[in-house]
Amino acid sequence: MWTTFLTTIKVNLREKSNLLWLFIFPILLASLFWGMFSGLTNSHIQAQNFAVVHDSNWESVAGADSLVTALAGKNTNGTKLIHPTTVSSVSVAKKRVQTKHDNGYLFVNDQGSFSLAISDDLYTEVTDPLSSSTAGITISSLRSIITQFNHSQATLKALAATHPAASMQERMESQNQARAQIERYVTASAASATLKYTRNHSLTHFAPDQFARYYYALLGMVSMMSMSFAIVSITTAQANLSYVGARRSIAPLPKWRQFIAILLASWLTSFLSLVLSFCYIRFVCNIAVGGREPLAIVALLIASFTATTFGLLIGTIPRLSRGAKSGISTAIACFGALFAGLYGSLAMNLSDYISRNLPKLDLFNPVKQVSNLFYDLLYYDSLQPFMTTIGILLITAAICMTLAISLMRRRSYANL
Repeated sequence: MWTTFLTTIKVNLREKSNLLWLFIFPILLASLFWGMFSGLTNSHIQAQNFAVVHDSNWESVAGADSLVTALAGKNTNGTKLIHPTTVSSVSVAKKRVQTKHDNGYLFVNDQGSFSLAISDDLYTEVTDPLSSSTAGITISSLRSIITQFNHSQATLKALAATHPAASMQERMESQNQARAQIERYVTASAASATLKYTRNHSLTHFAPDQFARYYYALLGMVSMMSMSFAIVSITTAQANLSYVGARRSIAPLPKWRQFIAILLASWLTSFLSLVLSFCYIRFVCNIAVGGREPLAIVALLIASFTATTFGLLIGTIPRLSRGAKSGISTAIACFGALFAGLYGSLAMNLSDYISRNLPKLDLFNPVKQVSNLFYDLLYYDSLQPFMTTIGILLITAAICMTLAISLMRRRSYANL
């Protein structure tokens, strides 16, 4: 039996498709997630070099210097959006941008409105949907502040126009009040550019990464894809599908021992592939599980066992080729991953909707149940939900095991 066990492990690890889809593919996809999400989770203000055009138009705008002072972080507790350099004209500012000394320039147009111009390189960086640069956050904040500044200036002009009979002192007081209001707004806007509009408070012992669900939905899909180890092994042991199976059928080793050897070997290789993926997600992508790594390993052990029994059941289906059985396993994994939320925000919303309104459907989705093992560790202080999910997976495994044994026991051949 142990010879069959070792041989099955070697066959599983030498199968190129298994190495690709169960050892390499999860790491590549996790790396893709990491590249996509890291720029979102680590977003912060990146101050840009900007020229400031001090010309006659600039001097005509009240509060323009106060605006630049606020954007430069001199009165906003160190928050900086720009590193300003004063120039005398727009043409000089354009030359500085062309020579890449600055990324853009601030100026006042002929209509008296504050304006922003950025370089072509910065525009490409900001508008590229695949870019993880934080420059886009800075530019968006600058545009928002300038828009509000111009609105405040328009209010000031309207106030002066509607009170033409006011004394010079009253108009100066109104201008000073408006200027003070502008400075307060700019200060508040620049300070809020750190994106700390809310505070996070965890209701549990651990605040998980907001994108952790995608990584563990990936683990759920990979766990079900790992049933291919059992499919390959049990198909190889069938006399009508494999020459090796024909030789084994006349060997003195009983079928139940062959079955146990295949079960243990497939379980081990499936577990190893999941552990590798989990370690990459945990230590390279830095997706923590709140100090519950030992329980996460237990979850992987249960998930790999359930996947193995699923594979044994599919592998014992009569009259199906190995390729057809592998196709069924891939379809189950990919289709189940849709309802586990792996394929983006829409899929995640669909998964949440089913969990809230049709929770019984989740019982028939092994990918979702494997994902739930990690959700239970991430989002609950109590281990009761975790144990409940383990119970569901073990019941599923017991049903698959019973059906697989029944099919194997009834198998007989008229000739080889």
